[in-house]
Amino acid sequence: MSSTNPISQAIAPAARYATLAFGWVVLAYAVALSLEVLGRKLFNTSFKGIDELGGFVLAVSAAIGASYAMAQRSHTRVDVFLVRFPRPVQRVLNTLAMACFAFFATFAAWRGISVLMETLDFKSSAPNLEIALWIPQSAWVLGLVLLALISLAYAFHALYLLVTRRPELNAWYGPTSAQEELEAELAELKARGTAQSAGMQGGSHG
Repeated sequence: MSSTNPISQAIAPAARYATLAFGWVVLAYAVALSLEVLGRKLFNTSFKGIDELGGFVLAVSAAIGASYAMAQRSHTRVDVFLVRFPRPVQRVLNTLAMACFAFFATFAAWRGISVLMETLDFKSSAPNLEIALWIPQSAWVLGLVLLALISLAYAFHALYLLVTRRPELNAWYGPTSAQEELEAELAELKARGTAQSAGMQGGSHG
């Protein structure tokens, strides 16, 4: 039995790159907000629409962050009773959990697209920033669509594993155990240590 979900291997890089890219946007907004606070405190000036921009950043980061969390199996799941059921029942419940999440994500993406279409029809603009509202909404919808695609891929894969009675289903689509979280943290720390050692060796040779 393979220890790595092939769907995760294919999906995780895209979710990671999207998260990193928008992480820079969040950082830029944090800098702008800090300058806004200093400007109001020291010079009695402010940036127009900074609060409105914060709402856009929050909405997009939530959608993209949810996609990355899905790819990393980081969403919270209550497993108090799940672990007490027989493994065949766990397989069904884990598949149902993936299907429900996919339904919710697809519905959210569909409604997001509907909102974007209405914005384009009415040519709405942000009242304070005075920019076309479809620009930030497009980034938000892309995040929702990414979440829907990831969750649908997982749901169909889980259903395939359930129908074919593959043993990997619970390991790949069940809640992450404490042992798995510990092993992931240790692996990340080891990777960071290896990267730092390589950097130090490269610097010494230079």
